[in-house]
Amino acid sequence: MKILNCVVIDDNEIDKSLLEAYLAKYPFLKITGSFSNPVESLDHLQRVETDLLFVDIDMPVINGIDFMKSTQHPGLNCIFVTAHPEYAAEAFDVQAVDYILKPIKEDRLDRAVQRVLELLEIRSKAIQYSLSIEQDYLMIKEGTTISKVNLNDIVYLEALTNYTKVITAKRKYITLNNLKNFLDFLPPTRFMRIHRSYAVAIDKIEGMDKNDILINQQRLPLGKTYRQEVRKRIQETG
Repeated sequence: MKILNCVVIDDNEIDKSLLEAYLAKYPFLKITGSFSNPVESLDHLQRVETDLLFVDIDMPVINGIDFMKSTQHPGLNCIFVTAHPEYAAEAFDVQAVDYILKPIKEDRLDRAVQRVLELLEIRSKAIQYSLSIEQDYLMIKEGTTISKVNLNDIVYLEALTNYTKVITAKRKYITLNNLKNFLDFLPPTRFMRIHRSYAVAIDKIEGMDKNDILINQQRLPLGKTYRQEVRKRIQETG
C-alpha cells in the first residue's frame, strides 16, 4: 500500500499528541508535519506532498474551516478533529472526508481512515460511475459492469464527498452522486437521513440509542439534528 503523508494541526498539545500516537499505529500513514496553527503549516504544505490533513477547527490566527476554504492544495483530503459539533455542516461544505469529535476514540478514527482509503481507491481507478433509478430497483454502472440492485436489498447509504456508497447485505456499490441528490430519487417512506454522511433503509433498523443506529449488526452515527425525526419514524413503523 502507498504511504500516505499526513499533517496534524491542533493548538491543544495533549490532543495533538494523542492523535499522533493513534496515527502511528497505521504503517501506511507517515506524519510529515505537526503544527499548532494553520499558518505555521503553510511552508511545509508547499514543500512536502501531503495526502491527508487532520485539522482542528477552533484555533488562533485562522480557524480550520476558513483555512481549508483558502488552501491552494486541490485534492488534499481533510479530516476535522474538534470539540465543536456545531461546525459539522460547514466542514462538509468544504468537502471534508470526515468530522471527528473529541475526545478521540480509536474506533472512530479507524472509520475515518478507512473512508479515506476507500475514497483514494475510487479516485485511483478513474472509473466512471453512473446510476439509473427505476420504481423498485437501481441500475448501477461501475466501469463496464452493470448491476441491478433491488431497493429492498439496500441496508444503508454512505457519503464519500461526491460519491455515494450503497451497502447491501452481500456487497457494496459506488455511484457518482452525492448523498443528497441520491436520496431525492428514493422513496422517502423507505429511506431516511440519520447523519450528514449516512442514510438508512427504515425497515432495516434494528435499534437506536442517543448517538447510534443499530443496523445490519453494526452501529452508524446518529446526528443530533436527525434524532427526533428518526425516533418518530421508527415509532410510526412499529
